[in-house]
Amino acid sequence: MRIVWVSFSPLRRSPAGLESDVASVRYRVLIPAQAIPESKVTYIGPGANRRTLLERFAGADAAVFGKIFDSSAAQTAFELAAALRQRGVKVIADFSDDHFLHPALGPVYRGMATAADSVVASTPGLAEVLKAHTPIRISVVSDPVEGERGAPRSDITRPPRLLWFGHPLNLDVLPIGLQQLAARRINFALTMVTAPMAGIEALGHRFRAWSLPALFEELRACDAVVIPSDPHDPRKAAKSPNRFSQSLWSGRFVIAHPLPAYEPLAAYGWVGEDLGEGLAWLLEHFDAAAARVRAGQDLVARDFSPEAIGRAWQNAIAAS
Repeated sequence: MRIVWVSFSPLRRSPAGLESDVASVRYRVLIPAQAIPESKVTYIGPGANRRTLLERFAGADAAVFGKIFDSSAAQTAFELAAALRQRGVKVIADFSDDHFLHPALGPVYRGMATAADSVVASTPGLAEVLKAHTPIRISVVSDPVEGERGAPRSDITRPPRLLWFGHPLNLDVLPIGLQQLAARRINFALTMVTAPMAGIEALGHRFRAWSLPALFEELRACDAVVIPSDPHDPRKAAKSPNRFSQSLWSGRFVIAHPLPAYEPLAAYGWVGEDLGEGLAWLLEHFDAAAARVRAGQDLVARDFSPEAIGRAWQNAIAAS
């Protein structure tokens, strides 16, 4: 099957191939495309020539539309989806966020959910959200991990070095986690890896601007990764497990608030309401924590490797 993967975010070329700093583009366009033979990737921006656009899909059996980031690309995406379907090309729309009620993106998401032959959600929770907006087939395909399998730490630094990484939109829940950690009166050093933003220094911890090399360096340097969240926020409930799975794959213990997507991984880290309790457990049970990480890496290799995610995408596309 010949598949064209569509990115609505710019790509850059490197000796290793196409690259992006946007996680959803890497996880849900570039890495699956690399894992599946007969795939190619194309970027469609606001200024795309509509007259020649269909030429990029010559000979394609299916087209996977990645995340639409703003409404400026919506009309082109809708028109392209309709034209491809008329030519017998399967159109699969991918969703990795719940923006269905967003003032600007909501109409785009709802429109795309009915403009395709089938849709793919990144989590079962997001698939439930999609059921309210489309009658067409919904498949679930998670996010892959990146990089090499890392060795779990053989000892722990005092004070422990903790890492938080992610999109700045997830910073809203970080203070909750920091308060829980501080309440245990355990000294720790925290590094935050994210995009630069105003006021981040006010959180009082080390900041490093996000890049993939920077993230991998900080994962190697830290003792554990903390992932605070709000389990009662329905938008958080649809979140992907990618930060949890990536941290495990890199050999690092995870201390996280409970989210539905973390349930398959919870036994391989510490998941609970109080992150401070999780840090205290780690310091008292470091050998057990390392054993959890090693077992978790075996599960990640089976279910979240690029090869496993590629097979899941192939099944979803074939069933469209």
